[in-house]
Amino acid sequence: MKYLIAGTGGVGGSIAGFLSLAGKDVTCIARGAHLQSIQTNGLKLKSDLKGEHTLRIPATTAEEFNGKADVIFVCVKGYSVDSIVELIKRAAHKDTVVIPILNVYGTGPRIQKLVPEVTVLDGCIYIVGFVSGTGEITQMGKIFRLVYGAHRGTVVKPGLLEAIQQDLQEAGIKVDLSPDINRDTFIKWSFISAMAVTGAYYDVPMGKVQKPGKIRDTFIGLSTESAALGKKLG
Repeated sequence: MKYLIAGTGGVGGSIAGFLSLAGKDVTCIARGAHLQSIQTNGLKLKSDLKGEHTLRIPATTAEEFNGKADVIFVCVKGYSVDSIVELIKRAAHKDTVVIPILNVYGTGPRIQKLVPEVTVLDGCIYIVGFVSGTGEITQMGKIFRLVYGAHRGTVVKPGLLEAIQQDLQEAGIKVDLSPDINRDTFIKWSFISAMAVTGAYYDVPMGKVQKPGKIRDTFIGLSTESAALGKKLG
């Protein structure tokens, strides 16, 4: 299958790097100096799970990509989703699936409204990955887990979700095919939002949130509120 990674940051770059190392057909969408470096020198991957590699992965801008993809991973920031709508329309064929991997709850349904003719799933990821230099991605730690699935009522070509899962597992990524992706993306959002708000409010890193006291109590309170909201949403 052909994979297209829209957004080659810490998340998208790690997915692309792992797929490439496993011999999968993957193309990256990037921009600016980051794109130029990938095109000229290859994508540099520094990974606690895979070691250090320089990978010759095809890369282009969203505007210049003119191929088709079986799977499109959307790994841009939430505020950039609108900018890749035309890319999705152009790159998709009748069986293409789009898998958003954002820390924003409700991204799948949002993209589905923008491209009603394309099959859009939903997903979330657990990873520490970041751009550590121009054309360079660092993946830290032993956790690289991807969760994805179809929302209720979404029709997907039989066997396709399982085939994607197998490709990702062969690439060394832990994959869960979710029976309730609405729940699982909400769970990810609840962790991220409570941690981010607490850290931003007190201007502290994650480690401070884990120590007993006022800061951690705030995090627990926000998490409890998220859980109550989740129960109300079913």
